[in-house]
Amino acid sequence: MVQSPKEVVILGGGVFGTHLAHKLASTLPRNGSPVHITLINARDHFVYLPVNLRNSVVDISSTYIKPLDPLFANNPSVGKVKVGEAVSVDAKRKVVVLRGGEEVIYDILVLALGSSWSDPNLVPTEHEDVLDYFDKQRAAIKKAKNITIIGGGAVGIEFAGEIADFYPPSSGKHVRLIHSEDLPLSKLYRDKFRIQVKNMLEKLGVEVVLYAKGTNNEDGTVTITPRDGKEPYILRSDHVYSALTPTPNTRILPDEWKDEKGYIRVTPTFQLESDSSVMAVGDLTNVKEVKQAAKAPGTIAVAAPNIVSLANGQEPLKRYAGASEMIALAMGKKTGTGIGQMPCFGQVIFPSWLIVKVKCGDLLAGRMTKILD
Repeated sequence: MVQSPKEVVILGGGVFGTHLAHKLASTLPRNGSPVHITLINARDHFVYLPVNLRNSVVDISSTYIKPLDPLFANNPSVGKVKVGEAVSVDAKRKVVVLRGGEEVIYDILVLALGSSWSDPNLVPTEHEDVLDYFDKQRAAIKKAKNITIIGGGAVGIEFAGEIADFYPPSSGKHVRLIHSEDLPLSKLYRDKFRIQVKNMLEKLGVEVVLYAKGTNNEDGTVTITPRDGKEPYILRSDHVYSALTPTPNTRILPDEWKDEKGYIRVTPTFQLESDSSVMAVGDLTNVKEVKQAAKAPGTIAVAAPNIVSLANGQEPLKRYAGASEMIALAMGKKTGTGIGQMPCFGQVIFPSWLIVKVKCGDLLAGRMTKILD
């Protein structure tokens, strides 16, 4: 007797969700597939979030905002895209509830909702609204004379670099980056690399304010509070962006799935500790690693076969052992650097020309959206 395929619902159409759906669709048989996939996403298009930073400065929307329609084009019987906003998950009844009341039943649920962001990653759902959102971002940045970015992690560094690269100091625009540590990024990376990043930003004309907390006063000013005990001071800023560490986008999910910080507790198979029929991938998991889109291939290599195993009634055997930490920073089209953990050598700083060649051109948009061409 031929069994009906298991209903696999992937909740979230970001890098991890979309690429996982594509991996399954491209490897499952056209007939007799053990699973049927429903990718639920609030948008009918894919947005590769890291490119939002450059798109907020210069219009490159067409290079990385792509319709999701082609996702199952080569194997349409195995899956579909469902456009809708999930508002809750009923784990007992195994349903995802969409705004409006529609329910999507699952046998296996994969959580890929990513992180909750602020501007310029607070992207609307409707395609025309997305384009309008970035039109307004570009207009605001073009008009502003003073721009402050609070948070000197990868997002803040790249955003400051994109603005300063397109609007050099000769344009009359001043870009300020505030970070709470003594150097950009975190102590995960070598000081030599962090100093190099600071020097590159300053060469672009960015004012780098370190070891201080920035507060947006919502009145065209920013309060800077030094961490060394000195008196706080106030600076004018026409536009203020927060690039602080995002939070996991798990608000709609059952509390019993989360840890104390809101991350989803998973095992090395990416199954939930509390529910083996549910898996989670990407930024919202409690896996101890830097949250990056670059972790997607390694994650999917484990998650995809484990989904098939679950659908076939077998124990998932693939286990995620983590990935070597690596970061590549693009500060505009002509400035970049990176560092990675190499066996026997430890952290190795990559030559700037390599990062410029590999990443700075299109920010990897071509590679990340190829599955939707």
